[in-house]
Amino acid sequence: MGLLVIELIIGGVLLVAFTIIGLFFGHIILFDSIAIGLVAGLVSHGLLEVHPAIALVIGIAVFLVLFFLQNTKVGFWIVGGLMSLAWGLIFASMAYEFTGKDMIWTYTVFGLGTLIIFLLHLKAKNT
Repeated sequence: MGLLVIELIIGGVLLVAFTIIGLFFGHIILFDSIAIGLVAGLVSHGLLEVHPAIALVIGIAVFLVLFFLQNTKVGFWIVGGLMSLAWGLIFASMAYEFTGKDMIWTYTVFGLGTLIIFLLHLKAKNT
């Protein structure tokens, strides 16, 4: 019985992980909007000490605004470009730490990460 519970937990964790990965690659515009909405809600509550209900409304509003903007022509290029740069920076900072602060790897990962994420944005826009 205990082994079955462990297998179900592992299966549930894998299901959530693969769902997030699929959302990231298949629908990056939606993923970006959700991620930034979550961050906005958490930051407004955690750092600004906004009431949790208001922080939830802030997170939902940020999600809706970003999702709407990314589905307009000008908003797509602005938000998509900035989010591609942000993801490239996140990947570069991980490369910086994992490679012992090797700047060549850091710049390479930044460039490739930004390019790949931008191409994912273009793919999501065209579907």
